[in-house]
Amino acid sequence: MSRYQRVGDFLVEKGIITEAQRDEALVVQKKTENRFGEVLVSMGIVTECQIVACLAEQYDLPIANMAEIQPTQTALRLVSPTFALSRLILPIMVTDLEFHCAIADPLDIEGTDYLSKALGKRLIISLAGTTEIYRAITKNYAVPSVVSNVTPPPLLSQEPPKATPSAQKKPRVARTPKVDEQPDRKDLLAAIAGTGTDSLWDTYGD
Repeated sequence: MSRYQRVGDFLVEKGIITEAQRDEALVVQKKTENRFGEVLVSMGIVTECQIVACLAEQYDLPIANMAEIQPTQTALRLVSPTFALSRLILPIMVTDLEFHCAIADPLDIEGTDYLSKALGKRLIISLAGTTEIYRAITKNYAVPSVVSNVTPPPLLSQEPPKATPSAQKKPRVARTPKVDEQPDRKDLLAAIAGTGTDSLWDTYGD
């Protein structure tokens, strides 16, 4: 495991972003109160894949190949779609002692600890991008089509702005870029209400 650094410092050291871009993103972060990685993605400075790779190296976790993952029905039935979407955790498979899942936020200790204790199993975690996990959850849980028009939740725990095509160019340090807001995740959760089986997951976090 590499020595711990803040995401911005880590990306600067790797040559992925400049110090000026890091500092500008920090200004936006203070205004939006979003995670730093989310801000960088929304500004078009880095890609979601680059943030995932950074987090994987920082926390010594494998990156999930979402194109090859096929969650088992047994694992999916243990977690409701409400919990999966609210925490961005995709169940993959379950054994007698372990529960395998892909997550977007390695800092969501509250969610993963709660899941581990409730299931009585050790979590085997891999990382993936927000968009990948969001699409996999909606596909595997077959949530209503109404959510197809809802913007996917953020890379990490909070709601970040949505990247626009014009944001693909690196912003100038002289200005503070405008960051568009995404719909609140509660709207998405309300859209899928009643799609999962009744369980303790459906009331978690209310």
